[in-house]
Amino acid sequence: MAKTYSGERVPGTLRYNLKVKEGNTELNFLVPEPSIQIPTEGFGPDESANRLALAILLDFTKNPQTSFSYYKDFNFFLAGLFLEDNWMLHSSRIELFFKLLEETPRFSKPLVLGKR
Repeated sequence: MAKTYSGERVPGTLRYNLKVKEGNTELNFLVPEPSIQIPTEGFGPDESANRLALAILLDFTKNPQTSFSYYKDFNFFLAGLFLEDNWMLHSSRIELFFKLLEETPRFSKPLVLGKR
């Protein structure tokens, strides 16, 4: 089933309230916690966009290996979307990202998707 992700910056911070809507179900959480554990090592204070990309890929793929391998590429693919104060992302864009990975040989990382 298709999902819609939306984010809203918490005023005065680099944190986001992230909403994941699937059908009639809507989940709300604050990135990077409490729903998803994201390591803080390697993330600077300006890395909120990468944190969002990782959180969304973890939710979408349910596969930490894939998510950790591609979250920076995914953030780049979305060309600054996660730097906005408010944004919305449909799961079809995430599917397109993975389709492009499969078709583009420049990515040397293996693509291993989990069950969705």
